[in-house]
Amino acid sequence: MNRHSADDAIRTAFERNDPAGIERLWDRYASDLLAYLQAVLCSRHDAEDVLQTVFVRIVRKRRLVANARCLDAYIYQIARHEASGFLRQQRRRPRAEPGIEPWLVAADSNDSRTELAEELRAALSRLPRAQREVVVLKIYREKTFQQIAAMLELSLNTVASRYRYALEKLRTWLKDREP
Repeated sequence: MNRHSADDAIRTAFERNDPAGIERLWDRYASDLLAYLQAVLCSRHDAEDVLQTVFVRIVRKRRLVANARCLDAYIYQIARHEASGFLRQQRRRPRAEPGIEPWLVAADSNDSRTELAEELRAALSRLPRAQREVVVLKIYREKTFQQIAAMLELSLNTVASRYRYALEKLRTWLKDREP
């Protein structure tokens, strides 16, 4: 099913109050949203919690979602809003355990790949959130600049600039690493 027909099926199900709409939405967006939220929050656990909140909010606003002009942008706007709210709450209350949670994991458990994934995770975590979310969507979720611009409701030039600045920072931070 192509993107537009999937969006139409979701909209139609939401308009009819059909529970299959949320299943279709989950199938279409959950994986990408989880990766996006992990990049923003730098924690898989927190990202999973916020993802659930995002879907609860979508269910409550399903009529608005059904009428959204651009479904991708609307869904990502909800996710951004929930992530921002979560981060504001976290600033107000101290964390019980200050440990660093791995949110970027190497696909291969090879020691050198695990070490590289840890270095990349640490470097990505240092990036400003706006740059980190673009890098993760572009590289790890394989989105085009045009798709990212639509999802985040930004201009194409802004997305490209954030990506370029982020890569420059990552190169500088990781330049001493042996290949």
